[in-house]
Amino acid sequence: MTSPGTDAWTQGSFQPLDAWGAFFDVAQMRMFRLLSVLLVPAVAGAQVRQPPRRPAPAPKPATAPAPKPVAAPTPKIPLARITGEVFDSVAVAPLVEATVQFVEAENPQNVRSIRTDSIGLFVLDSMRVGTYLVGIIHEQVDRLGLENRIIQVNIEGSGDVSLSLGLPAPESILSQACGPTGEGQNRGAFMGVVRTARGAPLEGNARVRVQYLETIVTSSGVSRRFPSRFADAQPNGRFLMCGVPPEGTITTRAYAGTDSSGVVELPVPRHGLLVRDIIIANPERVAVTPTSPTERPRTLLKGTSRVRGVVRDTMGSPLVGARVSVPGTGVEGTSTNGGAFLFEGLPGGSWMVEARAVGFEPKRVAVDFIDGSESLAELRLDGIAPRLDTVRVQADRWSREMAAFEERKKQGGGYFIDDEQLNKRNALFVADIMRSTPGVTVSPGGQGGRDRVLMRGAAGAGACVPAVFLNGMNTPVPDGVLDNLVSSAEVRGVEVYTRTGSTPPQFQSRNGCGSIVIWTGQRRQRPDR
Repeated sequence: MTSPGTDAWTQGSFQPLDAWGAFFDVAQMRMFRLLSVLLVPAVAGAQVRQPPRRPAPAPKPATAPAPKPVAAPTPKIPLARITGEVFDSVAVAPLVEATVQFVEAENPQNVRSIRTDSIGLFVLDSMRVGTYLVGIIHEQVDRLGLENRIIQVNIEGSGDVSLSLGLPAPESILSQACGPTGEGQNRGAFMGVVRTARGAPLEGNARVRVQYLETIVTSSGVSRRFPSRFADAQPNGRFLMCGVPPEGTITTRAYAGTDSSGVVELPVPRHGLLVRDIIIANPERVAVTPTSPTERPRTLLKGTSRVRGVVRDTMGSPLVGARVSVPGTGVEGTSTNGGAFLFEGLPGGSWMVEARAVGFEPKRVAVDFIDGSESLAELRLDGIAPRLDTVRVQADRWSREMAAFEERKKQGGGYFIDDEQLNKRNALFVADIMRSTPGVTVSPGGQGGRDRVLMRGAAGAGACVPAVFLNGMNTPVPDGVLDNLVSSAEVRGVEVYTRTGSTPPQFQSRNGCGSIVIWTGQRRQRPDR
C-alpha cells in the first residue's frame, strides 16, 4: 500500500491508462469553458463582435457573345459570251483578220478588242451586259471610206449571245459615195488606195487613169471609143471614180511623182463596185543592146520583186511549155515541169502576168509586186473550141478598120507598127512604142513625169505635137503624152505619117506636124501560138 501523496508512477503501482484518461478529461473541460467564453456571451450586455464581412460582389449578368459581322452578298454582274462573225458584203467573203472593238457606252474606258480568225469568226468572253459602240478596223474598211462607221449593240442578257456584223452592201456604198445616178449614166465606181511597193509614203499627189470601151449609137451608125478619165487621190492615197460601166473591163494605171504602176486590166463586178488597191514604184530602166541587125533596141525594167506561179489548163492540170511574160517589163519565160515559172528582179508595182499556149486562149491576171517580196500567181487557160469555118474566124478576129490598116500598109506612104511588132517590143508605155520610129522624137518629162511624143514641124520648124487619131477619131493630145490617152497593152496597130502629101485624107490635119493613128483592140496571135 502506498501512503497518500506518494507518486504512484515511482511506486510502480500506477495504472498509466487510467491516469492519462483523467488528464484528458480535465483538459477537455477547460477547453470547453474557453470556447464557451469566446463563442457564447457570458454576462448580460456583453457582445461578441464578429469581424465585418465584405459583401459578396453582385454576380455579373451573363453577357451573350457578340455576333460576328456577316459580309453583305456581292451582287452578281451578269456576263455574256459573244460569238460573232464579220462578213464583207462587197467581196462576198468573210472579213479575215479584222479587229472588232467594243466600247461600253456608260464607261468609255472599258474597251474590249478581238480579232477575227481565218473564216471571219470571233469569240469574246465575260462581256458585261449593257450598251456598246462597236467599230471594225481593217484595210477594206479604209478602202471603202467606212473607218468612221460605228454601230450600237445592246447586250441584254447573260449567257451565250450571237452577233453578226458586216460591211454595207455595194448598192448602199455606191449610193453614199456617188449619189443618185442619172439616166443613161453608168452606175459603177472604182475605189481603192494607191500605195508604194517599198511601203513608204507617196511622193507627191497620186493620180489614177482609167479607160474603158464606150459604144455610141447614133443615126449615122455605131462607133466605139476609149475615153481616158482621171481621179486625183487624197494625201493618204485613197481614190474614187464614179461612172464606170458595170460588168465591163477597165484599164487603169496610177502614178505619183516618179513612181508608177503597170497598165492593169480589171473586171468590174456585176453590182458595179470595184474595190482594189494599186501599187506603184520607180523601176530601174536597163537598155538592152541589139545582138543582130534585125533586132530593135529594148528597155528592161528591173527591181527587187519576184513572182512565182503555175500555169494550168481548164481541168487544173499543169501546162508545160507555156509562154509566160510580164508585159511592159521585157521579162518573159517558159513554164517548166508542173507548169511552174519564176521571175526575179522584177520592178515593184501592179502589173499583168500573161500566159499563152498552143490550143488555149491567152490569160492575163493582175499581180502586185512588192519590193523585196515574192508574189504568187496562178493562170488557168481555157481551151479554144474547134471551128470548121476558118474564113469566119478570120473575119471575127479582124475588124473592118484593121483590114483597111493592112491595105494602107501594103500601099506604103507611112510607117506602120502591127501587132506582131508590138508583141516583140513588149513596151510598157506608148511612148516606148514610138521610140526609134522615123520622124518621131520621144522627149522625157511632161505631165507626171511621162514622156512626150513629138514630131519635126513642117520646113524644119522644130519639135511639135502631132495630130492624134484614136480608132479613126481625131483626139487632141495638147501635151503630147500619149500614155494619158491609151495604154500600151491596148494598142493593136500604129500608123505614123510625117508628110502631109502621104497622109490619107481622113487622117490629115492643119497643124503642120504630121499625124499618128492608134488602133486599139485584141492583138492577133501568131500561127505558132
